[in-house]
Amino acid sequence: MSANEVLEQIDKLPAKEQEAVFTHLAGRMLARREIDSKRWLGKKMSFEEACDVVFRENHELLGLLAK
Repeated sequence: MSANEVLEQIDKLPAKEQEAVFTHLAGRMLARREIDSKRWLGKKMSFEEACDVVFRENHELLGLLAK
């Protein structure tokens, strides 16, 4: 099943079940990001380097916020 097919199925769910799916996926993304973020702990970066990391690693979120 493709991602689009999965999303279509999720759209057909009642709102409460859609929320459960979203909560599950958000939790997985946050857990993965927590692991990924540890590689930056303790590193000294300039403001520009830090901005580059933030924008590069969060481009999907920033794109959604820009809409």
